[in-house]
Amino acid sequence: MAEETESGASLLGRREYARAVPLLKREHEKYPSNPRIRLQYADALAGADMLEEAVAQYEATAKYYEDNGLTVQAIAVRKKGEKAAAQLKKPESDAAGKSEPLFTRPVPQSPLFEMLNDDERAAIVREMEVESHEEGSVIINEGDPGTSMYLIAAGEVKVYTRPPHKSATVYLARLGEGDFFGEVSVLTGKPRTATITASQRTELLRLDKEKLDGVLSRYPGIRKVLDDFYKKRAEHTVEAMIDSLKKKS
Repeated sequence: MAEETESGASLLGRREYARAVPLLKREHEKYPSNPRIRLQYADALAGADMLEEAVAQYEATAKYYEDNGLTVQAIAVRKKGEKAAAQLKKPESDAAGKSEPLFTRPVPQSPLFEMLNDDERAAIVREMEVESHEEGSVIINEGDPGTSMYLIAAGEVKVYTRPPHKSATVYLARLGEGDFFGEVSVLTGKPRTATITASQRTELLRLDKEKLDGVLSRYPGIRKVLDDFYKKRAEHTVEAMIDSLKKKS
């Protein structure tokens, strides 16, 4: 009886991909216009090595997101599709042979990209990797070295800090789709100033410092854009909240 009550999403969360596929396929057929279910179905197909169908479902999901102005989500899904297509290792396959752009709209809908030109945006997007976290997962720990910055493609995270001379952590903020975090450590070299956890299943686009440095060597104007952006929003960011809290402690 327990098996009958299990959902495709719960099986997917436990990485039981083969068992999740038929359940999620039924859900997708019942709700064909629901992108969340289609994406879960694609993830299960990819995990079960049913790669050609996974690529098709990823691209259909990405197209839905882009058509509805959700460009960051489209980028994340297309990166998953690229990874599945690469695993096929069949250049003659239509699915594997396609080289869809990661985004086609002029500006992906996130403040991270708004001040960059087309070439700069494309260079950064190419270097991003998709990272998934289940609810409760710790993404970054306060005090750790900062080696990556993150853009939220789907889901939500919570931000906490531990004020000096106090043992309990303090909740600071909730960040959602389109928000980004972790850039301060990457830009300044300072340790992480907060702990960030996933408050639900969350998909992130991760940009590692060494890859960002490589992009900066080819597009030095990005450094000025990132520095200017950081300075302009410094008074309104989580970083400002952390500084204020710690000064009061």
